[in-house]
Amino acid sequence: MQRRNLVLATLALLGAPLLLRPARAAALPGEVAGVALPAGALARGAAALARAQCPEFLFNHCMRTFLFGALQLQRKKLAYRAEDAFVAAALHDLGLLPQFETPAGSFELDGADAAEHWARDHGAARGAANRIWHAVEMHDGAFALTERQGAEAQLVALGAGTDVYGPAAARFAAGQVQEVLAAFPRLNFKQEFTSLLVAHCARKPASQRATWLEGTCRAHAAASPSDDAVAQHIAAAGFAE
Repeated sequence: MQRRNLVLATLALLGAPLLLRPARAAALPGEVAGVALPAGALARGAAALARAQCPEFLFNHCMRTFLFGALQLQRKKLAYRAEDAFVAAALHDLGLLPQFETPAGSFELDGADAAEHWARDHGAARGAANRIWHAVEMHDGAFALTERQGAEAQLVALGAGTDVYGPAAARFAAGQVQEVLAAFPRLNFKQEFTSLLVAHCARKPASQRATWLEGTCRAHAAASPSDDAVAQHIAAAGFAE
């Protein structure tokens, strides 16, 4: 109960002022690389929350996550609920930000809880909020499990993985990656995102056991960053920064 109250209190403080800033979300393009960005109230609100709370490089990552994921689902001819997927993509890294973290939770769980509570507080049906929670919580887990959660979870996982580790050429048509990058530049993403992960691990070194970030937290807790495989993979991603 204490964990839930902490998340709800944080969102209660943030929710009302953010909804007074719809113009910030309205600045998003209507379409990028043939993918329409959802324009419903929930999507606009999620974009406003992400833009207000995330550093710009992280906000752009969240938008690229949606676009890269959507393009891959298009290629697979897999339908998805665009607004649910967009909300999850926009909010999938909230748990890396101190204002949304709990004392001991993984960033995936903290982000999923924050995204779900925000969605419910802003009119999402229970089923939609549940899809958003699973898409955020499982975006960097074993893909066989993520796949069972549906197309929205797949979209966030595929999109985030592409943006962090680099695009596989076979998954995109000519020019699509460049269009996404032009709309939402990377802004030194490799270095900035790695620093964000390391800072999270420094604050909560025991929070990522059995997760994607376990090795990063262990490496930096032991003052041996050369053992950080995640940081090495991010640095090797096939993007020019």
